[in-house]
Amino acid sequence: MPDAHPNPLDLTHLYDLIRKAKQEPQVVMELTAALLKQAKEDADHAAESAILVAIGVSQLHLGFFDESLNLFAQAEEKSGGKKEILALVVKERLQSYINNNKYKDIGSDYLLLLKIYHSFENYSEKISALNVLAGIDYSRRKIDDAISKLNEAREIARNKEDMQSQSTISGNLASIYSSLGNFPRAIREIRSAHLNCQGDRRAVVVLQMAAIYREIGKINEALLVIDSYLEEIDNSPTVLHERFLLVNKADIIVDLHQYNDAIDIVEKRELHKSPVFKIRANALDILGKAYRGQGEIDKARLFFIESLQIFAEIGPITSQAETAINLAELELSHSSQQALHYSSLAMNLLESSKKNPKLWSRALHVSSRGYAALGEFRQAYEVGEQHRELQVRLDREAEQQRLEVAFAELEFERTQAVAEIQRTALGQARGEVAALHAHLESRVEQRTRELQAANEELSAFAWSLSHYLRTPMQLVMGHADLLVSVPEAERALHADAVVQSIGRMSDILDGLLRYAERHLKPLESRPVSVGELVGEAWTELALGDGVQLVVNPLPVVVGDPAALGLVFRNLLANAAQHSRGREGARVVVRASLEGGMHVIEVRDNGVGFDPGAAQRLFRVFSQLPAGQSFEGLGLGLADVWRVVIAHGGHVRTEGRPGEGASFFVYLPATPGLVLGAPASA
Repeated sequence: MPDAHPNPLDLTHLYDLIRKAKQEPQVVMELTAALLKQAKEDADHAAESAILVAIGVSQLHLGFFDESLNLFAQAEEKSGGKKEILALVVKERLQSYINNNKYKDIGSDYLLLLKIYHSFENYSEKISALNVLAGIDYSRRKIDDAISKLNEAREIARNKEDMQSQSTISGNLASIYSSLGNFPRAIREIRSAHLNCQGDRRAVVVLQMAAIYREIGKINEALLVIDSYLEEIDNSPTVLHERFLLVNKADIIVDLHQYNDAIDIVEKRELHKSPVFKIRANALDILGKAYRGQGEIDKARLFFIESLQIFAEIGPITSQAETAINLAELELSHSSQQALHYSSLAMNLLESSKKNPKLWSRALHVSSRGYAALGEFRQAYEVGEQHRELQVRLDREAEQQRLEVAFAELEFERTQAVAEIQRTALGQARGEVAALHAHLESRVEQRTRELQAANEELSAFAWSLSHYLRTPMQLVMGHADLLVSVPEAERALHADAVVQSIGRMSDILDGLLRYAERHLKPLESRPVSVGELVGEAWTELALGDGVQLVVNPLPVVVGDPAALGLVFRNLLANAAQHSRGREGARVVVRASLEGGMHVIEVRDNGVGFDPGAAQRLFRVFSQLPAGQSFEGLGLGLADVWRVVIAHGGHVRTEGRPGEGASFFVYLPATPGLVLGAPASA
């Protein structure tokens, strides 16, 4: 078969060389020396200019930004005013500015490329130019212009049946829609990009997909996407975007508290010393978080400060603000003034919550705690209220987003399934489509019910927060005012009342914080002796001789020890509380095996409850009517329900007024694990 490009200086061949420079820069550097010499001997200025562009792109992807700009300038001089060559030079120079967040240096190049990009005879270069122009429009918040240019590029790619270009365009659209908070559309676009991408382009798509999953809180999905790709390349990144994938993986596993693994990824690959400043700044921030998690505060502070300095030079503002908040959170336990300084810096960078409400919420939280530590309680209260109101809204929006994303993913899967079915026999397709629709309807109904329950819980959360804190706060303010005016002999009484009210608020906030943290914290998975958990919980409760505990043989299950310990502590505390004071008060814990599930029963002979109120027991902030209420915030049994559901089980309860109550915890049985010995009462 004859060579498609017999002349190595042919422009089409040189376009391919420039694209290769982005994936294998060192290889291209070795190839271009002989080509450049030949172009000079032939006085082929167009080829010489394109080769200089290829060298410039190679230098850029090797981390030498300034050298690449010098080469682009030489290439422009050699272009001789030929529009297609000039468009090539300007396009790659603009791309280099975008890659290095140097948008302020774009100058007139944008207007020049906008004017001459039609000069490209090579359709793929025209598509590339539209992608670059769209990226600049987006950076200037001209969203409609950016989407319009990407749709123009998509139309060209469709007409040429170029799936790879379609993948690139879908990925760029996904990034735009994600930044706008339109995650359903972003998911559809990135799934389409992932479906059509090939070769090294896949690293870019995987990076975008992981970023979107992280934004909507699907941390495990993001990690799975990255790990799947890294396994394919044997964890040996060779191109820029693959190194970004490693940075993202390290950041994710820091969030999962796997600090040593994150440090190992960054330091073994020397990502924190990368010549690419964006990689270096992110890697330094990750090291700061990891060492903070390990308690090495001085080391963490140095990494955060260095990261902040780099982000201040290269942007973006949100990255600089996030690192400032990380520093503020670090300083909370060491210098409240410094914590307030960095949280204020972050808020000044963001200007308002509109730029990034999640970061704004974190900054408010740090500020509230900082003011409280300095004794500025009124300021702490006001800022804390702002944080709580914003966080309630963010939680509600996040749940809505998760539902919408679930719908979008299901719709994408349905569309792909239908497309596949259409390629098979029509008769078979009808049956599969009907089954798929039935499955989708079932999933939609299930997610709708979950969303309704979540919305009810968030509404209750907001109400309870206001309800439970209002009274002690009013007492604090009232007694504090009296301290100024009452005789000295009475001040101790009012001071004691202030301390008691503050203690009550602290207990309330601690309970809410523990509840929120348990909701977000990933679960461990290892063999756990239920008998030991019950024994430890009973000892911790220290209930004295008022209630007898009877423990039968209990199983070993697979799960999170801390979370399951919380389950049995809450159930035992609940049982003891409602049995105490009755003659022969007793709590019995026993287990049975039922349909592949261990059923652990916690039974008491206490006051019991109305069977009609059983379902309300497991709702957060929901308490029974007077005479049957559970003391506190109503978080304990809600925690039980959440933890057991997260372990693949379920909970039910039985009871009657005056006849005691039983709580049944169902947990999956694992072959090979046996009943444990009775716990000591």
